[in-house]
Amino acid sequence: MLCKNFLYPMLLRYFEEISAIPRGSGHEEGMVAYLSRFAKERNLSFYTDEFKNVLIRLPASEGYECAPSILLQGHTDMVCEKNRGVEHNFLTDPLKLCVEDGWLRAKGTTLGADDGVAVAAMLALLDGASEAHPELECLFTSCEEAGMEGAVGFDYSLIHSRMMVNMDGCDDGVILAGCAGGLRSHINLPVEEEASEEPCVEIRVGGLAGGHSGEDIHRGRINAVKLLGEILAHLLVLYKDLRLISFWGGDKDNAIPREAEAKICLADRDGVKRILSELEKKLHENLVPEDEGLFLAVTDAPSVESVMDRASTERVIFLAAKIPNGVFAMNEDLKDQVSTSRNLGGMFADITGAKAIFLSRSDYDENIDYSAGELEFYASVLRGSCHHSYRFLGWNYAKESEIRSRYGEAYRAVTGNEARVETIHAGLECGHIKHAIPDMDVISVGPTVLNLHSPEETLNLDSFARFFEILLETLKYH
Repeated sequence: MLCKNFLYPMLLRYFEEISAIPRGSGHEEGMVAYLSRFAKERNLSFYTDEFKNVLIRLPASEGYECAPSILLQGHTDMVCEKNRGVEHNFLTDPLKLCVEDGWLRAKGTTLGADDGVAVAAMLALLDGASEAHPELECLFTSCEEAGMEGAVGFDYSLIHSRMMVNMDGCDDGVILAGCAGGLRSHINLPVEEEASEEPCVEIRVGGLAGGHSGEDIHRGRINAVKLLGEILAHLLVLYKDLRLISFWGGDKDNAIPREAEAKICLADRDGVKRILSELEKKLHENLVPEDEGLFLAVTDAPSVESVMDRASTERVIFLAAKIPNGVFAMNEDLKDQVSTSRNLGGMFADITGAKAIFLSRSDYDENIDYSAGELEFYASVLRGSCHHSYRFLGWNYAKESEIRSRYGEAYRAVTGNEARVETIHAGLECGHIKHAIPDMDVISVGPTVLNLHSPEETLNLDSFARFFEILLETLKYH
């Protein structure tokens, strides 16, 4: 046992057991076998499907036979990342767990607390950790980290609960009561070229913090692609002879770009250097602390024979600079919670063409549809095309929620404090489940986990125990 004084040994034992099973997204076969064997050994009803989902039912305890059943849910897969130089095969090797100052981590790799905490909690409950509970339906979904394929493919006619606790949260002081849906969009522009003999320079934007395009979109952090586009738009007004050679920045729709670079042709290189030096000083007057490392660099670049013509240069720069980006609307019911946003996550252009990737997010499907239509309009005006891929569904905040009230009361009873109710401007499986079962009453909760999706991922053990105690208290509600 990793921690002898842990309040719920069964909970930590199951976390250790699943940490020995390789479970990267798309490779959950071992977990399906483990869960099926677990259910058979305890004579519990279970169901598996082609998507590697597993549903296990636990009958109500004595006195709770007439209480409404509750759906508990979490995903079995994990993000597989490791530090450079660490020898670890995520397809075959168990995680190497250790405890440091009350925090559980894996040596050199991701921990898989996202969402191993949910799996361990459900296993402990199914194995008798609670003496007082209604019927529990425990749904272990697959491939959440790579597109929520398990949650999308599951047959929800098998579920008869109408209250649900998703356990993919990462702060035991927060009850999540809504999440954003999203849509990935791609704009492609044709480019025409012309010959050039002008000198060339490279402009670089770097030193920015970036961040998650949902959870950090409201924090005032600069998008490097947008900033470089705006710089080029300003230069284009001053220098009619400016021609674009190439543009690069960002590569993920769900991340705010941290750096970008462009190569341009124009005669006045010294003037560009002076303009950017002055601009850098002005930008530093209003930066958020995370972006204080911002720099703008101008260096000479090798000459080229072909560049984008004037019209193509204008269209590509417009694509980077002028399509609205960032927060569009805040939640009307919850203070400081983002409702609708768009992120330009990446852009690449050269004389063969230009492409950009966007991610629109919102609590409301109609706002995502509007954003998609707006991007289609811009693409058409710029003589290009727009197509969409991978849509994940949102979950709207409800002013009244029985399961939220129950969990809030349990949190107060265990901690003596009030839990914060928030929405998350990112995707959760709750959106797909709520879409499949519209009258499902949903919350998302979890213990405190830091640095998700990185080898620095850590789980606070006191928080893990406290979260489980709150969950047990919630299930006792009559």
